Amino acid sequence: MRWRPALLLTAAVVLLAAAGAVTVRASTRKATVPTLHLSATAEQWRVHEVNRQLAIALHNNGDVPVRVTRVEPVLPSFDGEATVGTDALLPVGGLRVDVPVSYGTGTCVPTAAASHVVVTAHPEGSAATQRITIPLPDPNPLLDRLLAADCATQRIQRSVTLRFGPWTDAGAAGLRGDLVVERTAAATGTVQVRELDGNVMYRLELPSAVPLAEVTAAQPTVSVPLTARPARCDAHALAEIKKPFEFLATVTLEGGDPLVTAVPVSDDDKAALDRMLRRICKLPG
Repeated sequence: MRWRPALLLTAAVVLLAAAGAVTVRASTRKATVPTLHLSATAEQWRVHEVNRQLAIALHNNGDVPVRVTRVEPVLPSFDGEATVGTDALLPVGGLRVDVPVSYGTGTCVPTAAASHVVVTAHPEGSAATQRITIPLPDPNPLLDRLLAADCATQRIQRSVTLRFGPWTDAGAAGLRGDLVVERTAAATGTVQVRELDGNVMYRLELPSAVPLAEVTAAQPTVSVPLTARPARCDAHALAEIKKPFEFLATVTLEGGDPLVTAVPVSDDDKAALDRMLRRICKLPG
């Protein structure tokens, strides 16, 4: 029976070796990369509206800070949306961080298709990046509104062009000019301009007739006389306004529903209007 101690010793060595192997494997196992819990919405403030951007509002709902380095909007109902690089730190607690992205041009569909953003992100302090697909709320009233606005503009542009004619200095009365309405070759019926609105900085005085203008195959061009003058003269408003040269026209095509679009304003138009406002309001140039 003297072989038993040797057998027990051999078994003990095997067990110790196995335990050592387990210890080595455990110590060399890679650290677990935390799962990132992000959510997103699409917002738009005046500054983004001017630049045709969406603010992708990112929220970190996890328990580690997250750094986002890239945001890619995927908007099936828009053409030309653009990916942006960024360096946005999302703190713990769901604090919102906005990343502006260009949304392109809306197509003429009734409602926006389900959309999402793809973000490249990593836990703060880690180099392990992740690509995360985050759905945007669906249905999405903001995307629907942007689609409708772009579609209205496209439909109007297929049938008519709008522009301001040359401006004439009218002294204290402001500037005299015209809204020039020209029917395009692609138009298929009567086009009416029902209204033309001023804005926070500029008031437009127009004839009281409704419609303001009507163009047909027989009369494809009409000019509507108007006067532009300051609507207010405080420098603070001039400095803060995001769209000082937005003039919205309400148009109907072949008696259909009213569509609204902005009249294009050239650099010469902007310069003439700005000079007039500063002259009458006695603001520095």
